[in-house]
Amino acid sequence: MRVLRGIALANETLVVAAIVIDLFVTFANSIARYGFNSGIHWAEDASMVTISIITFLGSAAYFRRADGMSYSALLDLTTGLKHDALKSSGLWIVLGVCGLSLYAFPPFFAGQMTQTMAVLDISRGAVSVWIGIGMVLTIVYALEKLSRLRLAGVAMGLAGVAAVTALLLIFRYFFDSGAIDTDPLIPIAVVMFAAFLTGAPIAIILALGGAFYFIVTGDAPLVAIPAAYQSGIGSFVLLAVPFFMLAGALMEVSGLAARMIDMVQHWVGHWAGGLLQAQVVAMYIFSGISGSKAADIATVGSVMKGPLRQRGYPPTESVAVLAAAAAMGEVIPPSLALLILGSITNLSVGSLFLAGLVPAAFLALAMAVAIVIRSRGGRLPRGPRFNLKRALVSIPPSFPALLMPVIVVGCIVGGVASPTESSSFATIYGLVVAALVYRSMRLGILWTALRDAALTGGMVLFMVAASNVLSQAIVIDGLGRTLARSFGSLQSPMAFLFLSMAAMVVIGFVLEGFPAILISAPILLPVAEKMGIDPLQYGIILTMAVGIGVFMPPVGIGYYVACAIGDAPPNATMRPSLVYNISLVLGLVVVILFPAITLTVPHFFDFH
Repeated sequence: MRVLRGIALANETLVVAAIVIDLFVTFANSIARYGFNSGIHWAEDASMVTISIITFLGSAAYFRRADGMSYSALLDLTTGLKHDALKSSGLWIVLGVCGLSLYAFPPFFAGQMTQTMAVLDISRGAVSVWIGIGMVLTIVYALEKLSRLRLAGVAMGLAGVAAVTALLLIFRYFFDSGAIDTDPLIPIAVVMFAAFLTGAPIAIILALGGAFYFIVTGDAPLVAIPAAYQSGIGSFVLLAVPFFMLAGALMEVSGLAARMIDMVQHWVGHWAGGLLQAQVVAMYIFSGISGSKAADIATVGSVMKGPLRQRGYPPTESVAVLAAAAAMGEVIPPSLALLILGSITNLSVGSLFLAGLVPAAFLALAMAVAIVIRSRGGRLPRGPRFNLKRALVSIPPSFPALLMPVIVVGCIVGGVASPTESSSFATIYGLVVAALVYRSMRLGILWTALRDAALTGGMVLFMVAASNVLSQAIVIDGLGRTLARSFGSLQSPMAFLFLSMAAMVVIGFVLEGFPAILISAPILLPVAEKMGIDPLQYGIILTMAVGIGVFMPPVGIGYYVACAIGDAPPNATMRPSLVYNISLVLGLVVVILFPAITLTVPHFFDFH
């Protein structure tokens, strides 16, 4: 165990070093380019190496500390041997996917070693080698987790996974012989859903679907798996993911977020259902800085929990508002969902950031109305009476923190920096403010923020990489074209909008927001354009619909995260949560009906 702890510490340290190096290289390159008209010519090559380290080593370290981003509701309902058998099934799936990736890695790595990077003039193997190392580490950590389970449960899990694999191989035999004429993605989708229920990381499940398709059909060599991993994270804009997460982590651990939330309470806490209104406003502001829904819920929920309970607000009501507000904030810049959407489509990230501001505010207004309605008859208490002096005094401590989203959006809109560069500005600014203005930065706090951001960002990026494996399978299979034709057969653009949005809410029920966007956006966005729908409007609506689904009971993953953080029983929280989700759906309907809500701001700044 001591050896494993040493390996894990070295793993985390290397990932943290990668994000620190990349942060300062990106920042210095931006300053040199805009200040001295001479950038660092090797910066992009260096970023290719560091993003690979963050993705594959960071996701492995995240998997050891948690279980990856996964669905754990069924696991939480089981105990004893059943729990161990179900959990071990998920771990055996991890071992299988990583083992298959390692099997396909040597020929891919050999090909990369023969190519050189454009500026650094070193082998591209310096980028791809981290795929293999990450897979080895993930296998080691999965075996460590298996060792903690009952041997009988481990054996049962292995038997179940082996049986499903055998069935797929039998399917391949009959599929090759022509005895079965069905789309191979159908049984593979069933296998993916079963894997989803075991609590296996969603990134692994996405890779599993693509890998099984290659095995069953033989339409692509297995070397396509590591190749898809690497090409999936080839977009420079994806570097903004760990940077924004680091900015959000700094806001949380240094107390910057708490000061902002305190200011919001002073200004709107006296309204009907005042502290709930403050929670919505705080989520709107903080969502624009954190970039992570988990961080949003954890930060706002933990800070607001005490005051809400002291004032007599039912935990079920406050958690219902927290979950719905997190869904509302899905399109507030710098949203990771919008960053990923921009990286996989031809939509400008700056346009998406501007387009999301007003629709999110509209959903926040719909929630505020719902809170007022729920507060009628004194059913919900008011916050403390408004005090202008205290409200004014609360502004200066929070003002430096409030500048962070202004820096991000302002740099992008003003053409000063790309999303990745602006994310480095925001992070450096957060470090300076925490250290010099609030004087809350300590070495331990900084290490925690760096580690958490690097590891969580690594898992998100690995999800993007793994989804590229499945995306290639979908392209080869032609399923995307089939779905596009099905939706395209609709005569009315409005019917297409409402039908596809309903589908995205349902998809959001069972998939975390990122994979839902990664799989559906490349299929549906071209259809929307052909039907005359502005792709910018459609991208925002799609992201909002997925966000609502993720946080909607009784299935949404985010809903249960909010219940856990707010210490509220999910069953009792379900009724008030549905009320606020209905307000979000009605707000989404209005946004669909009136495109100007989405398009006015980006068009004003000449973003299209």
